[in-house]
Amino acid sequence: MSENAIQSLLDMGITREVAIEALAKTNGDVENSVNYIFSGELPQQGPPPAPEETPEDREKEPESESELPENPEFIEEAPPSEDEATDQQGVAVSPREQIACQLKNRPEDPLVVRPASGNALFENYFALFCLAVGLGFPHHFLEPDFQDLTYGQDWYKGQFLKPAYRVKFENNDDVSIVPQETLTSQDNLILQPELLWQFQKFLAVQNSPQCRRKYVTARYLTKVLEPQVVEKLNNSDHLHEALPSFIKSLANDVELCPGAHSVKELFISTAYYKPVSEPEPIETLVSLLHFMPEEYDTNIYKMFNALLYPDSNEDAEMDDIQNSLGNLAPMITIVFDEMDESTEQATLPHGVDVPLEFYPQLYTEEAKNLLIKEVTKLSADSQTQARSILRNLNDLKSFQGKQIHSFLNSALDFITKDMSGVSEQSGVQELVDSLQEVKQQLGSKKTEKMAQYKAVSHRLNNELNLSHPELGIIQRAKDLGLIDEPYLLTSAVISASNYFIRQNNGQWFHVVGRSNSEHMDVTKTDASTVSSAIRFHTRCASESPLMFTYFKPSAIDTEAQVKEAVGHNKGAKLFAEQDQKHINTLSAPDEEDLIDL
Repeated sequence: MSENAIQSLLDMGITREVAIEALAKTNGDVENSVNYIFSGELPQQGPPPAPEETPEDREKEPESESELPENPEFIEEAPPSEDEATDQQGVAVSPREQIACQLKNRPEDPLVVRPASGNALFENYFALFCLAVGLGFPHHFLEPDFQDLTYGQDWYKGQFLKPAYRVKFENNDDVSIVPQETLTSQDNLILQPELLWQFQKFLAVQNSPQCRRKYVTARYLTKVLEPQVVEKLNNSDHLHEALPSFIKSLANDVELCPGAHSVKELFISTAYYKPVSEPEPIETLVSLLHFMPEEYDTNIYKMFNALLYPDSNEDAEMDDIQNSLGNLAPMITIVFDEMDESTEQATLPHGVDVPLEFYPQLYTEEAKNLLIKEVTKLSADSQTQARSILRNLNDLKSFQGKQIHSFLNSALDFITKDMSGVSEQSGVQELVDSLQEVKQQLGSKKTEKMAQYKAVSHRLNNELNLSHPELGIIQRAKDLGLIDEPYLLTSAVISASNYFIRQNNGQWFHVVGRSNSEHMDVTKTDASTVSSAIRFHTRCASESPLMFTYFKPSAIDTEAQVKEAVGHNKGAKLFAEQDQKHINTLSAPDEEDLIDL
């Protein structure tokens, strides 16, 4: 690979380590390297050359035509040997490879989610949502202790074994967790928090310091989805239609358990909107915000402005705009809808800028009343002032279609050169002096107006710029006490098999699922690569939805909180120990060979 190729990738904001790795995997091809970094897909290689035919092969002919198969399409492939298994695409996988792909490459790598095969697109995003929640505040979901989550070796593939302890509802509305055998037949008819059981298994392994498991398939949640969630899945065309029902189901499971606190406030915000038929705005619950491909813009603030603070109509008053956010949850989920048959072909050459630090507080009702209304009015006044200054500048430049400055120069040139004899007469010099003075005054006035225009333009582009609030509005909101801290981008899902996740220490990881394989590539990356990848994949509508999760830093669990939550939850602690014991049993006999592999 050439240094020029490496430099080409460095100029795109890609780190040198990632650039070298990508170029090595694509034989130094810059374009294929960019595609690999941002999409995780290597270019298709041609088929390997056929082995040379040996004399023995040429001599070996079929004894009769009956030995040839009648229809080549129906030739059966040899089944896998007893020492082999098959992956989800039916490709033979040896036990050694099966074990290797389940183990982390590095101890610090996060537990990730491998997409399920088949028609399970939205279920994959459910699991990725849970992955993000587990990175943010797992201790809220570990408060209920089921004592024993019932370990099964294939739990990570979707195997569901009911826990030995279940929730019992007493006649006096008391709720307790009791052994399964103590329940009556009537008790068994009552809805149980099965989704929470499975999620606790994931959280137990995800937050175990000794965890060596690399991935869990999205199937681990499939068998415990409530009927209303399944119905929503079957009737939804887009992720933003199905995901809220899953979020609600997860929150309801926690509230079924004794002693657990409500978790709805963690990821469900409030918002206000005003239907035409209603006199006052209506408060509603919002678990995510979504945008159609036609609503993509150069940055996410512009998209929020169009959604909540539309300003295309100059005659519209801010009081007439009734859309705003209310109480913000510490987790904000944003979905970019996938394209469908009705999607208009719209492209953004540079994609959408999704910031690593986001301030949704700017779109609350409080911010609208205390700041945005004033900013909008000042912006409108400044735009009017700018247009007035431009008209004045235009008046100073021309009169009745003629350029004033050019006319004065021509007149002076005519007087001083072509009428040299006349210029010596009395009165001509006074005329020249007057024209020079007019020219000087005109220049001074234009300079003054240009300075005024630059000042107004600078104000519009900075402290009054709602499309780029980081240039001034955010600081003003902080001064007013409307903003305390930014929300941090924690996960960026490009597709179910290509996503980025951020650990609480700030380290980003790029997760890519290999096609036709159980392998998941988990590599360290940096924030600039994440931003570049998002812009790359939002230049046009995607065939799969994009999902972004933001967390408020003060709400994210500390390492001590997570450790305490896992330590106090007997069921989760036992499950993590059993899973690690199983992984150690698998890898122990062939540890050195697996490292080589």
